[in-house]
Amino acid sequence: MLSGLRASLEDWAPRHEKLSQDEHLDKMTSVGTKGGSLYCNPVVAGLAGLFIWGFIVSAALGKEEVAEETQAAQAWVTEVWDWLYMGSRNVWLLVLMYVLYKYHNIKLGDPDDEPEFSDLTYFAMLFSCGIATGLWYYSAESMWHYEGYGTPRWTDKYMWNDNTRAEQAIMQTWFHWGLHGWIAYVLVGILIGFMTYRRGFPMSMRFTLYPIIGELVYGPLGDVIEVLSILCTVFGICTDLGLGAVQINKAFVRLDKGTYQGRSIFGCDESGANCTGRLGLEVNQTTECILIVIITACAICSVVMGLKKGIAFLSQLAVVLSIFIVLSILFLDETWFILNTLTSALGYYIWMLPKISFHTDAWEELGKASDGLGGAPDGRGGKEGWMNAWTIFYWGWWISWAPFVGTFLARISRGRKLGNVIVSCLFIPSLWTWFVLGVLGAAQIRISRQAVSAGLDLSDAAHTYGSLADKTQIGWSSTGKDGITHWTPVPDGVVRLYGLATEDVLFEHLCAYGGHSFGTFLTVIMLGVLVLYFVTSADSAAYVIDMMTANGVEERPTMQKVFWGCTQGVASVALLLSADKENPQATLDAVKAIPILLGLPFTFLVFWMCQSLLLVCKEDAGEIELNRKNFRTFIFNLELPSYVSFIAPFVYAGKIASKAWGGSTVTYMASFGFMWVAMIVFMCLGAIDKAFLSLAAACYFTFALGVAGMRTSVRGMLGITGDMISDAIACLFALPWAIGQMAVENFSCVDGKKDMSSLEV
Repeated sequence: MLSGLRASLEDWAPRHEKLSQDEHLDKMTSVGTKGGSLYCNPVVAGLAGLFIWGFIVSAALGKEEVAEETQAAQAWVTEVWDWLYMGSRNVWLLVLMYVLYKYHNIKLGDPDDEPEFSDLTYFAMLFSCGIATGLWYYSAESMWHYEGYGTPRWTDKYMWNDNTRAEQAIMQTWFHWGLHGWIAYVLVGILIGFMTYRRGFPMSMRFTLYPIIGELVYGPLGDVIEVLSILCTVFGICTDLGLGAVQINKAFVRLDKGTYQGRSIFGCDESGANCTGRLGLEVNQTTECILIVIITACAICSVVMGLKKGIAFLSQLAVVLSIFIVLSILFLDETWFILNTLTSALGYYIWMLPKISFHTDAWEELGKASDGLGGAPDGRGGKEGWMNAWTIFYWGWWISWAPFVGTFLARISRGRKLGNVIVSCLFIPSLWTWFVLGVLGAAQIRISRQAVSAGLDLSDAAHTYGSLADKTQIGWSSTGKDGITHWTPVPDGVVRLYGLATEDVLFEHLCAYGGHSFGTFLTVIMLGVLVLYFVTSADSAAYVIDMMTANGVEERPTMQKVFWGCTQGVASVALLLSADKENPQATLDAVKAIPILLGLPFTFLVFWMCQSLLLVCKEDAGEIELNRKNFRTFIFNLELPSYVSFIAPFVYAGKIASKAWGGSTVTYMASFGFMWVAMIVFMCLGAIDKAFLSLAAACYFTFALGVAGMRTSVRGMLGITGDMISDAIACLFALPWAIGQMAVENFSCVDGKKDMSSLEV
């Protein structure tokens, strides 16, 4: 068994032979027959199911404890990896811009392939799949930022006036929902499309790393990639289903009770304070579970009907209705003001993007000055935890959706050129998202400012809704040109939106522009939009998860699509039912933290996908050779020098250095050995004083970076493909194996010297 594993690790390098889909599938684990009633990868499906239901059971048993643990883990990710989450998107954006500039004419498919869907249908399917109900659930984000929810850094009134705060609130919202959000989708999508339509691989996440790990994608490493992708997808969808179900539930309850501008009119007692509605609907777990079941059933029907008849039609309808809603708000509100705001906010976004895209809230995360960690002595600025609750949550959520949205994007992009896909899937969705959130944000901030200046201070319902306010006390006093003071009572449509529940804000905003019947009409339309986006994201996810578990086969048995559609729905229901009645939010909070945690390893995967994308583009353009020399064995190997290097890495490091750089082996061994022994000594002293552990870490990183420089020299000497960044990562995170990988190389090919043979004993 070990000999077979060792042989596979030595025969890992990418091959450039044209194989059929069936030949690729034969290399992977599977049960059933392609085209039959069952075909899936039992390892991928089994492990994914085990992890999913394992978490659900633990959440049901642990409830608040699981929520606390996952949120603590989320806080750790924010504290330790904030820099990676923020910096990564900028790197990915640069990669995409480079590909757009240099390789925009490469077509995803054969030269005579044409796009399967029209541009409008293509956009509708992409947007409905990628944005889902989250856009509407967080549609009041600009208003929340302006009001200071969570105390963001720009709400300091000593630094910014109210007008500037409004501009920055919209700009921050655009940042969360714009280019930096869509990047991961596009990177994953064009790479999968490239590997599928130009290289002939099945449509599977594992093959995005084929240019880097070669034949190993067919084995356990590829299975791990698929399992991680499925987990990201399922928990990302569960988060969306949970949030969407709450908002849709609220919409039905509002319609049932006839809620309008703070009042309900149906099923009320004599006092009017308690209203049960015509059907007695309530916002509770039972109703939300029923909604998820119904919508999951609709999603299953859609995915069974296929892309063109089901998903495409629903996506088009969802986008058309959302256009109607947004344009209605634009024309109902102060139209010219909103257009001015959009123009101004775009300028702020362009101006502030280099700053905000790298901003990590480093100083804010030190906490208050009284915490003793170096927080702001003047007590001003933002509050600790804002980045964790907003930007990092968004980045984790976006990237957790990247596997399934990227795969779906690849599926609908055949026949399109890379430039067309990047523009269509990065810039156009961002522009539309900016328009939606800009219109909503400008209108809601304007209404909120009206409410504040009129005296609606949120102390009670009469000080929240203009319709319930004392018109003699709440309004504006102004002096006219004639010197006479005029009193203007607050209009009924003015409401302090900041004081409303998250699920109510959007609907109360829609009710601000007309009478009860008008508000009901817009609420019904908005409910339809929410349901459609709910269905289109769920059916797309079921379509892709089934594909992932079937090794990338595009045509799968119908019952498998039904099974995975049911699985994500049942998982969402189970999580809702497992919530504690006293704190139903706890389970949802736990699920919301999972995408951020899973997003961390997937962030590293996307970096490697960037490398893969650049390699295949360069190969396709003829800039680098297809059959390049690689290391003799894979980075994770079973070679003797690797085992030795776990204990004494300086032994083989010294031998390799003498071959790569010339000089005395003993001298190099002593130099590396000194650093290694110093690290061990500092680790031991860490038991007395933890400060020594930091010195030990410094010694390790110094040692590893020295080996990385040596690896770069070895590659140059032997003509092996690679780059310095990959060398550094390999040596920092897989030091023993990296040394072993170099030690077994055949140095005899250099200058024809016999003493330059493999260093392996």
